[in-house]
Amino acid sequence: MRHGACSGGSIFRGQIDVPLTDEGWKQMSRGLEVLPGPWDRIVTSPLHRCQAFATQLGLDKKLPVSSSAGIREIGFGEWEGQPVDKIWTEQQALCDAWNRDPDKHSPPGGEPFTSFRSRVLLTISDLSVRYTGKSLLLITHGGVIKLMLTIANGWSPSQMISLQVGYGFAASMEYDCTSKTFAIPYPELSTYVYRP
Repeated sequence: MRHGACSGGSIFRGQIDVPLTDEGWKQMSRGLEVLPGPWDRIVTSPLHRCQAFATQLGLDKKLPVSSSAGIREIGFGEWEGQPVDKIWTEQQALCDAWNRDPDKHSPPGGEPFTSFRSRVLLTISDLSVRYTGKSLLLITHGGVIKLMLTIANGWSPSQMISLQVGYGFAASMEYDCTSKTFAIPYPELSTYVYRP
């Protein structure tokens, strides 16, 4: 599940730490309503916008909660904390290149997409081995979820831009640690692919 809305408005918030808004908490509660559960454990990004909700949910559901830096959002480097519209206006060529081919282009000083992909997939693989047969609730970020949806559908990284993973978005995914593949029992493809 993705975290909810955060303070700061429409900014690049990769690895900066910002709190959820009141609406963000509500969005996450609504997101939980569509997930089947039950879970054996909650695994959360260490960033506050994920961890605060995970900690409270763990108390409410009497579930163990662990933190994993491997499911943090991608780092946006010099774009961190900057308004999205401003960056797109001032650095449109780089933004377009990054969206077109994230394997070759990154925000200035940002985490390379190949490194991001490697750390997320290694983390998912490690979790699947450590908690074999267990059902985990991952509380994470839009980029992490888009990456997993993209891989599950066999798409190229450039297709991540077409995915709509709003605040509180929830998906049910199954990971096979032998074949290293994802299946998506929920939701339907049409609910998260943007079609203008």
